[in-house]
Amino acid sequence: MQITAKDTTAHTALIDGLYSAVDAMNAEAVASFLTDDVIFRLGNFEAISGRKPVEAANASFFKTISGMSHTITGIWSSGDTVFCEGSVHYTRKDQSEHEVPFATRLGLRDGKIADYNVYADISGL
Repeated sequence: MQITAKDTTAHTALIDGLYSAVDAMNAEAVASFLTDDVIFRLGNFEAISGRKPVEAANASFFKTISGMSHTITGIWSSGDTVFCEGSVHYTRKDQSEHEVPFATRLGLRDGKIADYNVYADISGL
């Protein structure tokens, strides 16, 4: 995970920690950033509710790839809403590679992620 964003916000450390956990493909660490009643949506998949189901979904997704690495090129926040964008580089199980742009909107409550929306096209995986 790399942050190349020129500006930082009060939530830059949150983005750093979250995406470090994602790139380590550590579903338990990702879940540690979430509220118990989080709503998570990736791309055009159905939304998932609850920290444990989101943790399980991430663990399942991580098993489908060999690795991933995010480059964060922008981070913005307004109140309890954080936005970031960049690119994500995937390594498939056959060791071929795939990179796509992404954007994420996080809604925070009491310092944890309660609303987690990732906008990315992962159909090429």
